[in-house]
Amino acid sequence: MDYQKVVDRLTRSMPDRGKLEAIGKAATIGIATYIVTKKLYDAYLGPLYHVPSPFYAKFFTISKASLNKPFGTIYAKYMTFNDKYGSVVKLGPSSLLISDKTMLKQVLQQEDLEKGPMYDLLQRDGAASLLITRDKGMHKRLRLLISPAFSLEYLDSLEEHILNVLNNTMLKIEGLTAEHPQEGADVDIWKLLQHNALDIIGDCAFGKSFDTIKSDYHPVTDSIMMELRWASWIIAHPFLTKLLTLGQPVNMNPIIKEFMANSINARIQSGERRNDILQILLDTQESKDPEDRLSDIAIMNEAVMFLIAGSETISNTLGFAVIELLRHPHAMKKLQEEIDGLDFADQNRQLFCHTQLKQLPYLDAVLNETMRINPVPAAGLERVAEKDFTLAGKLHVPKGTELICNVYHAQMDENYWPNACSFEPERWLPGNETRRDLEAFFPFGIGSRNCIGENFAWMQMRLVLATLIRRFDLTPLAMEMEQAKEVRHFITITILNNSFSVVAHPRQQAN
Repeated sequence: MDYQKVVDRLTRSMPDRGKLEAIGKAATIGIATYIVTKKLYDAYLGPLYHVPSPFYAKFFTISKASLNKPFGTIYAKYMTFNDKYGSVVKLGPSSLLISDKTMLKQVLQQEDLEKGPMYDLLQRDGAASLLITRDKGMHKRLRLLISPAFSLEYLDSLEEHILNVLNNTMLKIEGLTAEHPQEGADVDIWKLLQHNALDIIGDCAFGKSFDTIKSDYHPVTDSIMMELRWASWIIAHPFLTKLLTLGQPVNMNPIIKEFMANSINARIQSGERRNDILQILLDTQESKDPEDRLSDIAIMNEAVMFLIAGSETISNTLGFAVIELLRHPHAMKKLQEEIDGLDFADQNRQLFCHTQLKQLPYLDAVLNETMRINPVPAAGLERVAEKDFTLAGKLHVPKGTELICNVYHAQMDENYWPNACSFEPERWLPGNETRRDLEAFFPFGIGSRNCIGENFAWMQMRLVLATLIRRFDLTPLAMEMEQAKEVRHFITITILNNSFSVVAHPRQQAN
């Protein structure tokens, strides 16, 4: 074949350069015209055109990365948007930020909208989990499989495990105060509560304690913190994440993965059966229904998600409760007086039982008020419209619209909570119903995606906070209190330093 003749023929058949340039210009103008027309339509004629918004958001979606500066403060930007523009704000042509309690309930419970695409980015090693999966069918199956581990009967059996760890925590503080009987002991209560929660979830869910209370350290503790910060960065930079990973799933933290793999292998090799989350996950592999059988990597992902969710959220809530009580000495005094009215159920170890504490209204009030002001999902819950629907009977929301549910703003809204910015546990006491609006309170979520571990969290928080406050006087340190004002949101709400120290003295009332 004469290749030169073929090339010459092809060259002659092609338009000349002038024609190609004309075609290129026409195509460019056509595309530009389409984009401009589309943006103008979205801004001034589209279904969401009348929703209040920053000017930029009329045409383009405001990126999470631009709002997340300093890192971990996107929640504050969302609060500002709702304060400025109202309970419904347009963040882009097909993105809404909502904080109205009726709208939140409709999206999260009544419509039960699918989780948003950001949750895909949180998958590790390509496997979904109960907390992350967007697939409603998968979520329903997984929840049904795991729910026995959160039944009230089973939770009662965990109380002794919680008390054993709590006893180690109290002995730890006692040891530190004994070394400094006069001036008291500097105790990093934030870290100690993290270690306490990690040991509890390890013992209760996986049959393997981390022993962080005794050793003061476990690599998994810091790895959880890094995992949460990494996950927050991924959510804020979805495009860059896909570019850096070449579109492949993000890998699980190697330290957490190794720990969990060792725990799973140890359980399998021992032949021991234990009625806990890990055993329930392993038993799925023997299920008669193939759809209920979890793969090894799926079991790993579920275990890791429960490890993180069951430790970080509870410990941080308890940490914030201590901070709020130190900021409000009158509330600390009232809580001490209520708790001092009880005798220890276990006199030898000076520990309460949960049955006693469920009857304490002010203890629950302190925890509820802490979760109102410092909610775990402070940066919002992302959902996506699976079909067209009408929001609150007045706003047409097209299919595919992203809705960020700003539950934090609802919980700090003066229309629902008089004197909302003030820490007032009294609003939760009988007779003060007008000072609280439970329809605007979402500490454990709502609808089919509400927290499966709510009862476990309540048991642990009551036992830990009541015992700590009964047995020790905690004195604030000025610098620590100032630094605690730097709040961040890395999947869950926390303080920037991940550390908060107090001076602890044994209380005479505890003897």
